[in-house]
Amino acid sequence: MTEGTPAQRLKLALEMSDFGIQMYRARMRREFPDASEGAVEAKVHAWLLSRPGAPLGDAPGRPSPRFA
Repeated sequence: MTEGTPAQRLKLALEMSDFGIQMYRARMRREFPDASEGAVEAKVHAWLLSRPGAPLGDAPGRPSPRFA
């Protein structure tokens, strides 16, 4: 993974993040087939805010308003 320019590596990381979000959205649709699109998006939104696997308070600074 050391190959490529910093811009190429950043682009790949962002694409991987987007793909992970798409996978989670698809999982929510499978697990909740009767849920509305808004309900699925609410679950995705809550998941993004919860940052699974990361302990709370692990990063300095204020939380990003990106998903708030």
